[in-house]
Amino acid sequence: MAKSKTGCPGQDPGYLKDFHTQLVPCPGCGHRVEFFADERKVKCPKCHTRVYKLDEQAAEYVEGKVVFKEPDKSCLDWCGSCLDSKDYRDIEAHKQRLEEKKKDFSALMETVDPQDEAVIDFFLEAFAKSTNSPKLIDDGAFDVLARKNPDLFVKARHYYLNFIK
Repeated sequence: MAKSKTGCPGQDPGYLKDFHTQLVPCPGCGHRVEFFADERKVKCPKCHTRVYKLDEQAAEYVEGKVVFKEPDKSCLDWCGSCLDSKDYRDIEAHKQRLEEKKKDFSALMETVDPQDEAVIDFFLEAFAKSTNSPKLIDDGAFDVLARKNPDLFVKARHYYLNFIK
C-alpha cells in the first residue's frame, strides 16, 4: 500500500464529492449497517461482525455470459494510508474471496438455461446481495424467494443444488 506524503486528500472536505450513504444488511444479525462513500469495511454496531460494502451492480447477463462490472474506485485503491495494516489486509482478503465467488458464480450461470430468464434475474440480484455471505448465494435470498414466488424458488434451488453437489 502506497502512503501519501502530503496526507490523505479524502480527509480534506474540499475533496469530498459524494456524501451518499449505503445501507447493507449485516451477515451476522441482519442489522442495517451504514456506509459512507469512502468506506469499504465497517463493524456492525449490534454484533460486531465485519461488514463489507456491496456493489449493487455487481454483474449483468449479456449474450449468455456473466459480465462483472468494475467496482467504483476508492481512496483505498490508491493509497490506503487511512487504515491500519490489519484493516487493509482484511479488505484485500475480502476482494480475493469475492474474485473466487465471481468464478463460481460464472460457472453456476453456465448451468442455467438461457430461456429461464426469471432464474437468471434472481441469481444476478441474489449474488449482488450475497457479497458478505460465505456462501455463493445467501440462504436468505432463497427464503424470500420461497415466500414470494414458490415456482421460481423450486427452479432456482434446483439449479443451485445441482451446481454445488
